[in-house]
Amino acid sequence: MKYRILIAGLFVFFLTNTVQSQYLNISTDKTNKTFLTGNLQNDLVMQMNQTSDINSFDDIKSVIAKNKYSPLLAGLFSAVVPGAGQFYTKSYWQGAAFFGVEVISWIVYVKYEKKGDQQTAAFQNYANLHWSVVQYANWINSPATYQQYYRSGIIIGNPPSNVDKPWNYVDWTQLNLCESDIANQVNNSGFTHMLAPYGDQQYYEMIGKYSQFGGGWDDAATFQAGGYTKADVIANNGIGNVSPEFIAYSHMRGDANNFYNIATAVSYIIVANHVFSALEAAWNASKINHKIQLQGYIQSRRIYGNLIEFEPTLQVKYEL
Repeated sequence: MKYRILIAGLFVFFLTNTVQSQYLNISTDKTNKTFLTGNLQNDLVMQMNQTSDINSFDDIKSVIAKNKYSPLLAGLFSAVVPGAGQFYTKSYWQGAAFFGVEVISWIVYVKYEKKGDQQTAAFQNYANLHWSVVQYANWINSPATYQQYYRSGIIIGNPPSNVDKPWNYVDWTQLNLCESDIANQVNNSGFTHMLAPYGDQQYYEMIGKYSQFGGGWDDAATFQAGGYTKADVIANNGIGNVSPEFIAYSHMRGDANNFYNIATAVSYIIVANHVFSALEAAWNASKINHKIQLQGYIQSRRIYGNLIEFEPTLQVKYEL
């Protein structure tokens, strides 16, 4: 430990008093010039006077500080705001390109998210007006469908003919048990799902995706003397013979999904733009830094006999 402290002390002493630079390459006219110096504070400054741009050691530090960039900072800047790292390294065209992609992507993303939200509100309102869970339950109970599996407790109370908010008149547990009985006991019934609770995303998906729920649309059949007369709404595997409202609603949902899919794809572009911009900014900063190279080391030199002198050496290389 004592030897390490001694060596460190000697190094600091030599560095602050007798630092010598073996190589200092300064290029001001795109040609390399080499200057050998003695004391870093005196001889180096005198040698630098040979150039027109660099007249002092402070000028050298200014050149380094002005042109040397942190790849980490450049990457972080662009990771937060694409293009910011490029502006930091004064790569303005690249910065403008990454920032432009960011702005355009966010505009497109917000536009299609909004269109998806508007279309979702539209098809949900359409479903609330034209699809009735009470009608769906009564359709299951009709002689033309699965009356023997109907549970009397599905319908709560005695709803009026023009039911307002029909989901309030249905016991969902009993309805799901009925759907399960039909699915398990009737071959090729087409019953593959149990209706999700009202308001769930799955609720609005199911009623326009599976023909099992086709009987709940108000144009699916006409109630006459104890039953629905249009047998074409009886569930088939997949979407079979369903009513026009079912199909129209299915298209409305499809449009909403398309809008959201576009927004999702754009969100991937936004993330990729952040990543690529950060990587490019960090790489660009490193590339620029190669124009400025600063290296320090200790060089031994035999003076006389066994007497050896250790010279801390500074090498600075700068290319315009």
